[in-house]
Amino acid sequence: MFGCVFAGSALLVKGLYPVDLPRSRDPDFLDSVFANRAVLLAARMLLVSAAAVLALGGLFIAVSIGHRMKNGEWLRRAGPFEISERKLARAEEEIGFWQREALASEEKVVALHQRLERMDELATNLPESE
Repeated sequence: MFGCVFAGSALLVKGLYPVDLPRSRDPDFLDSVFANRAVLLAARMLLVSAAAVLALGGLFIAVSIGHRMKNGEWLRRAGPFEISERKLARAEEEIGFWQREALASEEKVVALHQRLERMDELATNLPESE
């Protein structure tokens, strides 16, 4: 594993190392600074490492949000946007109310089903009238 990381890093540095530097007829300050191969290599490595940090940070954020959503934890703040605790509490109360209503309705349905079965039994046990 360490060998693969070392080999990959070596190939990355070799690929980033500037082979030939263009010469300017009238160099200004930036041309003079970036005329050095070590400075150019350091600048390229800085850009590559910044890209890697941003990519890994974005991946971490996406995985973290997915994991929190899976656990039922919801994002309440994102920059200037926020869900107020009052609205969230009201929504949770509504959920509880509708869950209680569904359970009460289910109990009524079970009770009516049992009564209907008893009525069917009574109807089948009635003596036939002629």
